Amino acid sequence: MKVSSRFYTSLGLLIILNIIIKPIWIFGIDRQVQNTIGTAAYGTYFSLLNFSIVFSFLLDWGLTNYFNRQLAADPGIFLHKTGQVLVIKLLFSLLYAGVVMMVAHLSGVEQWNILWAVIIIQVLTSLFLFFRSIITARQQFSTDAWLSIVDKGLMILLCGGFLYFPAIAGEITIEKFLLAQIVCTGLAILLVLFLLVKRGTAFSRVAGSLWSRQLLQSAIPFGVIVLVMSIHNRLDGFLLERIHPNGAYEAGIYAGAYRLLDAANMVGYLLASFLLPFIAHHRSEEKKINEVVLNSRHILILLCLFAITTVVFHGPWIQEVLYHSSDSKAIIVLQYCLPALLGYSLVQVYGTVMTATGQVVPLCYIVLLSVLINIVLNLLLIPGYGAKGCCLAALASQGFCGITTMLYVQKKSGLLIHHRSGLMYIFIGVILSSFYYWSREMGINRWLLIIGAGFITVTLSILFKLIAISKWLKNWI
Repeated sequence: MKVSSRFYTSLGLLIILNIIIKPIWIFGIDRQVQNTIGTAAYGTYFSLLNFSIVFSFLLDWGLTNYFNRQLAADPGIFLHKTGQVLVIKLLFSLLYAGVVMMVAHLSGVEQWNILWAVIIIQVLTSLFLFFRSIITARQQFSTDAWLSIVDKGLMILLCGGFLYFPAIAGEITIEKFLLAQIVCTGLAILLVLFLLVKRGTAFSRVAGSLWSRQLLQSAIPFGVIVLVMSIHNRLDGFLLERIHPNGAYEAGIYAGAYRLLDAANMVGYLLASFLLPFIAHHRSEEKKINEVVLNSRHILILLCLFAITTVVFHGPWIQEVLYHSSDSKAIIVLQYCLPALLGYSLVQVYGTVMTATGQVVPLCYIVLLSVLINIVLNLLLIPGYGAKGCCLAALASQGFCGITTMLYVQKKSGLLIHHRSGLMYIFIGVILSSFYYWSREMGINRWLLIIGAGFITVTLSILFKLIAISKWLKNWI
């Protein structure tokens, strides 16, 4: 099987597995935890989780992305450095924990039991992603597709007992929820370690200085990317809880909307984890990279159009189904939050291209400017608009970041933008909006309407040749 065919086959497997497992985790477990423990209590957890993610660059300093890219490009040279990078990451974990606790103390954080748990979760998650990056760097995409659902699959089994069989397992609490995440991520790490060792990956540290100046200097720009993107994507939840007079509740409302955004962005995040090592490994094959990048953008934008129109036209129903609430403020936040997905998706594709092709410094500048836009808008909008202000700030800054990275890649790397597809996106968006607008008052079952909208999206994308269905079927059959 050709390499590009293997990429599409593994990507299809990745999408299918995550479409099955991740929604169950997000809506069946995480959402239900919020409904059970309360909006304000979950809002506090959401705020501290975002706070810990903002500093997550300290766990890695870009080593994982850098090592993934270099290992994919030159496996013979970089594979023996795996143990060295692992030891450095463990030392960075101690630095991360110290810095987060110090800043939390200066910020007046009082929920230390939650903070300690989210610190441990972030450390374990970082290690899990590092080990998975070795799998993808070696082009073992199908294995990584299965690994991508292991931790959440375990969480569904463990937390499902607390949520749906409380008489046997006991009531869920935020402490039990956090402990379950620690246990499940730890088990996922053991599994991926077993697979790596079984397939010949050695973690012995090479002789020489642990603190390889060349290694760290090369990785630092990747670390800056992790830092600025973490700030861009996560700082707003913490600022909301700290600045707004009713911060915990507003953060809880925002967490409910952000959960949907995160779920919709799931495919983009996972696709990027495949795209980076693929481009790095085939960086000299311009035609193949052009095809994969363009197809990846088509997939993500089509998913965006489907998700955004669904939430905008059926926001009240979705709020009622997910959170058993008809709070008009929460509905508005939900409807304003999802459109930022378009910006996220463009960054997932073209930011990954820039990273894989070594254009990390320009990407840093683009994201840094986006962060400044985001912070300024949040500081101006949060006091008066609360969670809705965070949505507006994200819409502006993520849109700017996505469009800028796309235009930069076109100018510097020569990859095709395919401007005609922009008109196709608009047309599909208009058709979906019209379908939802004219059918929502007809009394048709909402699930049937959503299935119908999905059918329309797929049909039009095939007719416009945005998705080459024959290629996917040929790879699967």
